[in-house]
Amino acid sequence: MNDRIMALYEMAFRDRYQESFEDEFQEFFSEIMERVHPDGDFVRVRPWGNVGDRKNDGYLISHRTVFAVYAPRRPTASGIRTKVETDFAECLPYWEEYLDRWVFVHNDREGLGPDALKVILEINAAQGDNVASPWGREALRKRVMDLDMGDLRSLFPNVPTFEDFIEVGLDQIQPVLDHLDRARVPARPDLRPVPEDKMEYNLLSDPTRSLITLGMQPAQLVRNYYRRVSDELLRDQTAQAFSDKYSELRQRGLSPDDIYWELRKWVGGSGASNPSREVGVYGVLTYFFEECDIFLRPERSSRP
Repeated sequence: MNDRIMALYEMAFRDRYQESFEDEFQEFFSEIMERVHPDGDFVRVRPWGNVGDRKNDGYLISHRTVFAVYAPRRPTASGIRTKVETDFAECLPYWEEYLDRWVFVHNDREGLGPDALKVILEINAAQGDNVASPWGREALRKRVMDLDMGDLRSLFPNVPTFEDFIEVGLDQIQPVLDHLDRARVPARPDLRPVPEDKMEYNLLSDPTRSLITLGMQPAQLVRNYYRRVSDELLRDQTAQAFSDKYSELRQRGLSPDDIYWELRKWVGGSGASNPSREVGVYGVLTYFFEECDIFLRPERSSRP
């Protein structure tokens, strides 16, 4: 599969992984597993009457694996630790005869906390084998990105195609620009040409670079729009809003790729996503990246 198309699906996966919680995240996990393990090998386990689901959120028959899925909106260290402890303790008596592995699936973008990991290690020490293990973003991402295109399109129907980028017009760009009209008063913009090594300097990953490259076609429409309307104040206000948002995210200590993801969500707004709007968002992001309003400009004397 083309690297740029892969990058679009990686971004769509990140959206659902990091923005799904509770039952919605469990549904996402089940959709993935049913595609990775078709023909009924993965079985959803739903609560039933007073007995619930017997602490089993999904079962992989061929691997004799029970899954516990946990994605609270406001996780706490003590809450996750308790969840690991109680789910395994209550699962084992009912499923022990059919259980070789127990997997704790979570949606914490920053990884599993030390308290929860310690419980998993304690479970393995007590059971005398590597029975328990955690699955986070990377474990699910790898399984998703190994799917064929049909399954990816089914999981992420709003991902644009190459044709969407080629056929983009101002109709796709305008709603995104309208959303950005709330920008604040500008500072003086940096009008120097964009350095060729800006992506390398900012330590952006290959997938994020691919997304910036994909956005070049719609970015030209953004550039033409600002030339046509001849409204420097409007352009500069939006540029300053981008610069301020970037500075805020950088001060939070986010990685360059996480900053790009956050900017993409900010540009897209809270409206319903669809392929046309996604193309517009990528175009606007690439335009302001090329204009050096977001991310760092290389300085030959130092690195960030």
